[in-house]
Amino acid sequence: MKFPKNIASIAFICLLINATFISCSSIKNLDQPITVTVENSSKLNKTAETIEIDWKRLSKLKDLNFNEIIVKEESSGKEIPSQIIYNGEKNPQSIIFQTNINAQSSQKFLITKGTPAKYETKVYGRQVPERFDDFAWENDKVAFRMYGEALEGKAGMAKGIDFWAKRTSGLVINKWYKSDNYHKDNGEGVDAYHVGITLGAGNASPIVGNEIIYPINYSEYEILDNGPIRFSFKLSYKPYLVNGKNVTETKTISLDAGSQLNKVVNNYVTDGALQIAAGVTKHKNNGVKKMDKAANYVAYWDQADGGTVNGFMGVGVVYPLSNVKETKESDQHVFMVVEPDKNKNVSYYQGGGWSKSGNFEKPEAWFSYLENFSENLKNPLTVKVD
Repeated sequence: MKFPKNIASIAFICLLINATFISCSSIKNLDQPITVTVENSSKLNKTAETIEIDWKRLSKLKDLNFNEIIVKEESSGKEIPSQIIYNGEKNPQSIIFQTNINAQSSQKFLITKGTPAKYETKVYGRQVPERFDDFAWENDKVAFRMYGEALEGKAGMAKGIDFWAKRTSGLVINKWYKSDNYHKDNGEGVDAYHVGITLGAGNASPIVGNEIIYPINYSEYEILDNGPIRFSFKLSYKPYLVNGKNVTETKTISLDAGSQLNKVVNNYVTDGALQIAAGVTKHKNNGVKKMDKAANYVAYWDQADGGTVNGFMGVGVVYPLSNVKETKESDQHVFMVVEPDKNKNVSYYQGGGWSKSGNFEKPEAWFSYLENFSENLKNPLTVKVD
């Protein structure tokens, strides 16, 4: 059947419109990158700042395979290291990446499907059964350890958080334990921080009157996330008595690349009210202390073990909220007294710095770092996801 010329033209146009519509629909249904806008409205430059995006915000990327996702700088198109966070769960909870961002400025990033490059791992941790079940962890700046139940009653018994000073960005834990000579600085750093029966470099425990109540050292552990940007783990403690009532404690610790401080979340399950001391030891009480309730931190700076050859070490605790009951000093400690929140958690940050790292030559430099850290917590980055 032959159409009149004008009808054929109309039919052709209709087909063309229909094909264009299908084509446009197909393009529209293709995955588009997710744009992340990061704004620093504070007066502080931020370095190695971790951006965390809830996994649910990535639903725009259909049929997303968590092994095939990358983050790029929008301006350069350069891929930057990222990490899928699980928090110990089976499914992804979020994605993180890091940036340096100047004060009063903004940046844009793209999250899209793609095969990630092999990123440099800047964090690490493990249980150390060959040394009484220590649990040790580190990043490119610092290293720490906590003590296992196997150490109870042994020589060198300790309760708090130990600080290992580093002056290398390399990961050293396995090397140091293997050499068993980490109390001497061999060019990478040193364990020259005595802990003993104290809070050490920033532990937190219940306090009754003037007495700090320490649990038996941790009995179980779980690694939640393992790099390349964040290492996190959970320690569990056997029930112990505080004011005649059982307390069950878990401690979740996370350390991001580039930071001198860990984030610590202690959870306490008990029938009674608790007050918690979060602080650091003063060792011989001949160092420099700082107790700043306005900035929510306490700190101490003193000579490292082993004499001047090992330099000076600073330790500190930053509490991110304003409801610090009081700051206190005892013969052994400077600390803050806080109470668990409605979820029975006490969340804070702790860590250390070393004069021989080249970053903290004087106590003022360490105290300034903690003050700026506290200020950053009060003025977080604004993150918008489109």
